[in-house]
Amino acid sequence: MIRPDHTYLAGVRRFLPVTGGRRAARNRVGLALAVAGMVAGTSAVTTSATVANAAVGATTPTSDGVQSARAGAGRVATLTKGATRTVVYRGLRLTVPATWAVHDLDRDPRTCVRFDRPALYLGRPGADQRCPARAVGRTEAVLVQPAASAPWAKAKAPASLGRGAEVRRLRPGRTTSVTAGATADQEAHFDLTGTGLVATMAYGDRPALVEAILADATYTGPKRAGGGTALSGPAGTTGLSDPPSMPAGSTTTRFRGLGFDTCGAPSATTMRAWLASPYRSVGIYIGGVNRACPDGNLSAGWVRTVAGMGWKLTPIYVGRQAPCALQGDLGPIRTTNPGGQGVAAAEDAIADARRFGLAPGSTIYNDMEGYDTRSASCRRIVLAFLNGWTKRLHDGGYLSGVYSSASSGIRDLSGVYVSNTFARPDVIWTARWDGKPTVWGEQYVADSKWAMHQRIKQYRGPHTESWGGRRIEIDSDRVDSLQGSAKFVHEVISSGDLVTRKGPGTAYPAVGRRESGSNVNVLCQTAGSQVGATTVWDRLADGTYVSDLYVGTPNKRGYSAPIPKCRYSYTVWTDALRVRSGPGTNYSQVGQILYGGMANILCQRTGTQVGKSRVWDKLDNGGWVSDWYTMTTGRPGYTATIPRCP
Repeated sequence: MIRPDHTYLAGVRRFLPVTGGRRAARNRVGLALAVAGMVAGTSAVTTSATVANAAVGATTPTSDGVQSARAGAGRVATLTKGATRTVVYRGLRLTVPATWAVHDLDRDPRTCVRFDRPALYLGRPGADQRCPARAVGRTEAVLVQPAASAPWAKAKAPASLGRGAEVRRLRPGRTTSVTAGATADQEAHFDLTGTGLVATMAYGDRPALVEAILADATYTGPKRAGGGTALSGPAGTTGLSDPPSMPAGSTTTRFRGLGFDTCGAPSATTMRAWLASPYRSVGIYIGGVNRACPDGNLSAGWVRTVAGMGWKLTPIYVGRQAPCALQGDLGPIRTTNPGGQGVAAAEDAIADARRFGLAPGSTIYNDMEGYDTRSASCRRIVLAFLNGWTKRLHDGGYLSGVYSSASSGIRDLSGVYVSNTFARPDVIWTARWDGKPTVWGEQYVADSKWAMHQRIKQYRGPHTESWGGRRIEIDSDRVDSLQGSAKFVHEVISSGDLVTRKGPGTAYPAVGRRESGSNVNVLCQTAGSQVGATTVWDRLADGTYVSDLYVGTPNKRGYSAPIPKCRYSYTVWTDALRVRSGPGTNYSQVGQILYGGMANILCQRTGTQVGKSRVWDKLDNGGWVSDWYTMTTGRPGYTATIPRCP
C-alpha cells in the first residue's frame, strides 16, 4: 500500500489514499476525492434509479446476487417513456418500470408475493410470508426464481399446470405473447432456457408491458438447465470452467485471523519477536513490474524459517496497473491484448513463487491499485488482464487472488461474479480503511459472493506497531482466506530406508525410498492407515506420502503444528450445495456452500449417486458434499491428487 510520506492535498492527510493502495511506488496521490472515497466507500459511478424498498441498493449487491445496473433503451423504456430501472439476478438482466418495487425474497423470504401491486420479486417465495388478511386485484408483476424452487417447473416444458396453462420455454430476449396459453387468472409461466431460472408473468390490462420485460431481458451467466443446476457442470459453465490443475505435489493452505503486510520482508529475528503480536499472517511481495521494494530478506530459506515459526504467508504480485489508475506513476496495462499481459504476469508470478519455495496450490494475489471506474474502456482492460491472470495461474497449479480497492477493482469483480466469459478469481482482498476488522458487510460485494473462506480485508492503512521490541510500519488485515503453501523440512528417523507411497496408507503402492537421516520437504499432513501409534501421514513436495511415525515432526501420535492439514480447494458450480453429515443424500443437512464458494476437500469416498457421480468429498469442517457439484478435475470419478478417505 502507498506510504504515508506521499504529498497529499491539504486537509486530507489523515484519510490516506483511496485504495488503501500498495507500496507500488513512493510517489504522489493527488486526488482528494479519491482519498475521501477510500474512507467513505463512495464511488463516482451512479445508477439510473433507486430501488423503492431497498431490497436492491443503488450500487449494493444483495445476498442472492441481485444488483442494480444501468438502464438501457428498449421496449420497456418505450412503454414507460424512459423511466426504468435495471437489475441483475443470477446473471439475468431485467429492465422494469422505475415505479416498480424490487423485492429480494432470499434476503427477506417473509415478503408477501402480491400480483395486485406492480413489483419485481427475485428469489424463492418464503413458506411464512407476511401477507394481509385480504388483498384483491391484478396488475403487472413478475416473479423470477431458481427453477428448483418452483414446483410447477419440475416437468419438462411445455407442460400442463393442470389448470389449462402451460410452462413454456423461452430464451431471454425473445419476443412472445403472454396471453397465449395463460389461465383465466392472467398468469404466464416460462422456463428461461439456459438460465436455471423460471418466471411467472402476471398481468392486468397491460400484457404488453410484461412481454416487453421478457423481450428486453439478457442473460450473461453460466449455462444452466431447468432445476437450477448447470447442464453438465464445468462443460456448460465457461466462467467457472477453469479449475486449478493442481499437480501431485500441491496443497492449499487456509488461515483465519489477523495479518499484516509490509513493503519489505522483515528479518527472521523480527518475525520471531512479532510472535508476541496478535498477527499470524504476513503479506510478502514476491515480484511484479510495479513492486517497489526488492527481495531484501525474502528468500526460500526465509519462507521456510518463518513458516516453521507458525506464520502463514500471503504472496503479493504487483503487476501492470489500470491505464486509469489513480496513482499516475505506475507501469500501465497496455491497451493491446490486456489478457495476454495478464497471462505473462501470471507466468512471472509462478516463477517467483517457485523461487521462494511456495508450492503449487498456493494462492497468489495480484495487486491492482485503485482506478477511475468512470472509464468503461479502462474497466474492460482491467478485467481482461485479470481474466488472463486467473486462467494462467490455474493452468500452472496455483490459485488466483486479487487485491484492490473496494470501490474499483473489487466492485468490478463483483459485477462479473456470474459470467460465461470471465474466469473469476478464487479469492479477493478488499482495501477499505474503515478500522473494522471484518470481511463481511462490504458495500460492493454481497456476503453470498466469495463466501467460503475466500476473503481478506485490509482494514487499516500504513501505521507503525512495535512487538517484542521490534518496530515495523504495516497495514493491518483481517484474513479468512487461502494463503501460500510453504515446505517444512524434517529429518527421516526410520532405522532403514523409508518407503514413499502413492497414497496415505500401507495399501498404496510403493514408489520410492528415502534414506534414514536425510531431509524431506513436508507440505501437509493427512489421515491414513495406522502405523505404530499414529494414523498421520505426511505428504511430500513430490506428491508421495510417508508415515509420520518415521519423520522427525514434533508430534508422533497426532498432527504437528504448524504443518497444515492437506486440503484441495475447488469451487462449487451449483446455486447452493448442501453440506451433509455423511457421504450420501440420506444424511442430514448441516450447511451449504453457495454458488462460486470454495469446497476445501480433505479426501474422497463412495456414497449415494448424485448426477453421474458416486464420489463424495469430505470437507475440512467435517461435512460432506457430492463431488458432482464441485469443480474437481476428476469428476464424475475420483480426482487423482485427492486421497481416498480411510
